[in-house]
Amino acid sequence: MIAGHPNSTLEAEDNWGIARPRTLVDHAVDAVISAAARGHILPWDRISEPDLVRQLGISRVPIREALRLLESQGVVTSEPYKGIRLMKVTNERLDHIIDVRIALETLACRRAIEQGRIGPPERRELDEAIRGLRKAAAENDAYAFGLADTAFHRTLCGFAGNPVSGFLWESLARQLTIIFGLATLGKSMKAIVAEHTMLRDVFLSGDVAATEAAVREHIFDQAHDIDIEAVISKRRSASTLTTEVSTKRRNRK
Repeated sequence: MIAGHPNSTLEAEDNWGIARPRTLVDHAVDAVISAAARGHILPWDRISEPDLVRQLGISRVPIREALRLLESQGVVTSEPYKGIRLMKVTNERLDHIIDVRIALETLACRRAIEQGRIGPPERRELDEAIRGLRKAAAENDAYAFGLADTAFHRTLCGFAGNPVSGFLWESLARQLTIIFGLATLGKSMKAIVAEHTMLRDVFLSGDVAATEAAVREHIFDQAHDIDIEAVISKRRSASTLTTEVSTKRRNRK
């Protein structure tokens, strides 16, 4: 994986058209994002290099490179003598992300509509993204759902044909995948799919004002329909209880 397209399995080199094979670094990055999106690693939990080495069966070198990449994208933080932790996810942080997403995504949609990029090719791409959401929902897979949600918005922003705004949006992509995955712990996937379907329809109508309003509402509601801090706290309590029960069972043997 690389910063430009973090969730791609393969990426073609611009000059040669040669696909870059996935690496151990890609594997380690996927593992961290997957665990975080599914709530197995919770915001501000410590992430241990030795644990990742043992669980993934790979050496420290790709693990360290993966963690450095994730740190550069705001997914993890590293402080001297405190170790590495998953990013904090608070209601305040979501508000900050909302401000940036609304600015980038309303701009992208407006430019796309102005350029007439609302025809059959765009519909096919958005329909494919929504199929990914529905498939993940059917499988109740929070990580796959987070990836599909991210893919939908990446596709929408890509229609603008603006590599600068695309790069800025992409810098948030992995954080969004985690947040989208965690959101499914407090809101039904079916409802989220319906919201994306409505957003697709408004965008393809070509009404700039209606699309900008729909984007703002979608992003705002997506963040505020649930109390993310309460969701995380509930998940942490359940995880702690499960650990305590498992420990007691082991001690009885």
